[in-house]
Amino acid sequence: MKKLALLATLVAAVAVSVAATNAFAASPAFANQSTGFACVVQDHTGSPSILTFQSSDTLYNSGKEQLHCWGVDPSPDGAYHEYTGFACGLVYTGISFNPANKNTISKTGASALTCFNDGFSAPASSASVGAVR
Repeated sequence: MKKLALLATLVAAVAVSVAATNAFAASPAFANQSTGFACVVQDHTGSPSILTFQSSDTLYNSGKEQLHCWGVDPSPDGAYHEYTGFACGLVYTGISFNPANKNTISKTGASALTCFNDGFSAPASSASVGAVR
């Protein structure tokens, strides 16, 4: 009986291993991805004035797009700042005005921009941060 239980456990472990391997071998969950493009992030005053090439934009198979850009404020004021809900330029789907768009600036001046499309759009002339076209 113990041998049968051991065999069943071994078969189950092999099945899980095969399923995990197949899941990781599947095509990527994204349709397109860009890195290293020109992107504008905000400084501590909220001004879109920092040009950076530390950038990444991913368009997922679901149609969702997510952009990340990182820059450094040359004259930080020593306080944490967060700006949200602005129009942002995305690489693949254009301009997004999403309440979840966010730019945080650390006390040391590290500026991190994150933008999403998720069905929000705005006129092309309204974006002052994000991917530079």
